[in-house]
Amino acid sequence: MSRIVDEALAIIENSIPNLAEIKVVRVCIGWGYTGVKLSTGHVGVCHSLLAEQPVRCCPIVKWAGKLAGSSAIDLANLAKSWELSESIVGIATLNALSQRVLNEDRYTIDEGNFIGYIEAKVEATDTVALIGYIEPFINVLRRRVGRLYVFERSPRFFDEQTLPDTAYEEFLPKADIVIISGSAIANKTIDHVLELSKNAREIGVVGPSAGLIPDPLFNRGVKIVGSVKPVNADRLLQIIEEGGGTPQIRSAVKFINIRPKF
Repeated sequence: MSRIVDEALAIIENSIPNLAEIKVVRVCIGWGYTGVKLSTGHVGVCHSLLAEQPVRCCPIVKWAGKLAGSSAIDLANLAKSWELSESIVGIATLNALSQRVLNEDRYTIDEGNFIGYIEAKVEATDTVALIGYIEPFINVLRRRVGRLYVFERSPRFFDEQTLPDTAYEEFLPKADIVIISGSAIANKTIDHVLELSKNAREIGVVGPSAGLIPDPLFNRGVKIVGSVKPVNADRLLQIIEEGGGTPQIRSAVKFINIRPKF
């Protein structure tokens, strides 16, 4: 299980009045992302992680035609599932519910590019660990840091400079900066990664999948979460169901950076 997901769900249950009345009105499972829209109008997304899905038909398909109309908190609890397809729908729903409590009274929230924040923090001698093959980050960081380790679970992204996620134990404790794809929340590796990253000077979690209430991340040493704020729900869901990825969803979201208030 993921204690981070459990804690995020508990915060949602304690923070949103009339939570039981909130329904899911639309679920889109696309090639790039999965999106969930609530009766409140809020939308959450999660990477569909097709490269990590089993070849057999994913379990979530058995519910096709029944997801819309479900209780939002019931669907969000799928985030606890070890079936990846269920977890992805659960995280997308949890991210949608989190939009209700992500506000500037609670956090420091700025619009902007996450990598710009990281560029200002890195030093030429730093060892950086990047969890997830995020190509734009790789191109920037390789020019700026002493050593870059890129970890990836899916063999389709392997190259001569990519390490499998089984190498975490050897390299993460040595990293000065750790950048974690939000997809690690859906595939349940986030807790272990953060446990191994305690020596890092800076830890960030990034991606549209990282839209959950961030308190459990901040409590484990994360300094910044880079995610998205949907600004055109229906446009976003159309892009998702038509197979769009990160470049396409830019027209329907704002990229934001969330930090704890001190």
